[in-house]
Amino acid sequence: MALRKKRTAKRRAWNKGLKFGQQDAFTPAQVKRIRQVLADRGVRGLRNLALFSMAIDTMLRGPDLLNLTVKDVQFLNGTVRSLIEIARTRRPPVRCTLSKATAKALGKWIAVSGKKRTDYIFPGRGAGRPRPMTDRQMNRLLKSWVTEAGLDPKKYGKESLRRTKALHILNGTGDLETVRMLLGHAKIESTANYPRIARKSDPIAISRAFDI
Repeated sequence: MALRKKRTAKRRAWNKGLKFGQQDAFTPAQVKRIRQVLADRGVRGLRNLALFSMAIDTMLRGPDLLNLTVKDVQFLNGTVRSLIEIARTRRPPVRCTLSKATAKALGKWIAVSGKKRTDYIFPGRGAGRPRPMTDRQMNRLLKSWVTEAGLDPKKYGKESLRRTKALHILNGTGDLETVRMLLGHAKIESTANYPRIARKSDPIAISRAFDI
């Protein structure tokens, strides 16, 4: 009886109670470097370039990004939208802007891949009915891009993609409420705890900037 109870007892999660540091955000220079790595692959790198650029621009959670279909980002005439609105289950929709570079990469990928309006933009692998790429697949791709760009893959993951632009905006404006809305957080507390400001200030530079 005791053995039976031991077997049926709920196993304690290996990571229960442990705290993990946040993954680093990419700097603008690192974003540019990774984009160049993917652009240098030519047609072969179009999907990855579009995926990376979309992830940086939209700041969407993995599932929200990977479940996007062509009709979500493209007008009937084939033009990629500069502003997209993402419907979310049990949460308010979130609006995202796309840069001209991202829209261009996305448009090229959709055209080259021959996708229809109801197709997932970034499908996963495997036969049968097309499904969206998984978070795990995207994270593996990201690790390979980071490595090829000469960065440490242990420091970055899919959350880095979501955090990068948010942190850049927060550092530039200090507007936490705007970042909350862009990230789709319901509470400002979530946003306050989300990004790690990982820059080291130069005291001399700050002193010069505030000369009175």
